[in-house]
Amino acid sequence: MRVELHGLRTHSRGLDVTARHMIACASPFTIGVGLDAASSMEVAGAANPSLKFFENGGGEHLLAEIDLALSTSVPAGAQELFLFEIRAVRNYCLPKPRLWAHYLFLAYLRARATKKPGEIPMVARGVHAGIACFVCPRPVVLVSVADPDQPESFGNLFPMNLMGPIGEESFAFSLNSTRQASPLVQRSRCVALSDLPFEQSDRARELRGNHKRASIRWQDVPFPTRRSAAFGVPVPVFALRVREMEVESVRPLGSHTVFVARFVHEERWSDGAQFHMIHGIYQSWRLRQRPDLAALPTDLRPAC
Repeated sequence: MRVELHGLRTHSRGLDVTARHMIACASPFTIGVGLDAASSMEVAGAANPSLKFFENGGGEHLLAEIDLALSTSVPAGAQELFLFEIRAVRNYCLPKPRLWAHYLFLAYLRARATKKPGEIPMVARGVHAGIACFVCPRPVVLVSVADPDQPESFGNLFPMNLMGPIGEESFAFSLNSTRQASPLVQRSRCVALSDLPFEQSDRARELRGNHKRASIRWQDVPFPTRRSAAFGVPVPVFALRVREMEVESVRPLGSHTVFVARFVHEERWSDGAQFHMIHGIYQSWRLRQRPDLAALPTDLRPAC
């Protein structure tokens, strides 16, 4: 996939932001785009900015587009994280009757759902924007953070996929503001992100409950770990790559809190396919384009 930011005067054909955008918040649904700080005036003056999702190669199909409204920005060294809320969403992965049938079913499920503590209430436009954003495969990492009071014994290890780089020196990620993982990261200010191999994808599901825990004992981690190079925090031995970073600023947005961090150390341990997540609507489009994929077991179908 290729993701482009449209509406900037100096980029009439669209600016490629595939590796520089992220979902920053679910409610209100907010998209972050990392750009050079010199672009601030142009972004602020952009006429009807939008994010467009294209097939990269093949027929170069336009699969989704999201109309944006600039909300605010967060400095990140020589870069800046521009935060946009959503004005409109258009998804072309399914024929309109099937797409709206899917939307109606999701609305029915939301109406029936019993609200639970920590559950994020989302308006329909936000739900549709989330589906569009997951047309672009989102990498999944495991986040290691030490408890600053007892770093050798306690900390947390949890999955995350709301994230993205801001240029070469900075990185941004978002955590649910109602979960316990967010205040722990705010206190620690140091995290290690481990790229998750595809064959270890079940680890993300296994550890997702850790978002709700203030801390865990390192000895209870259900797989072997080793200490990271810069912070000495436990990270999975099977990690493809480990990136360590220091949090420089924190911005509450609503349902999520955005963390802007500076890279401290990066180390690649092995090569291999990294686990990504996509939406089923995009998978449906892929299977129509590549019927041969349907013959593979679900866990063997490439995610990107």
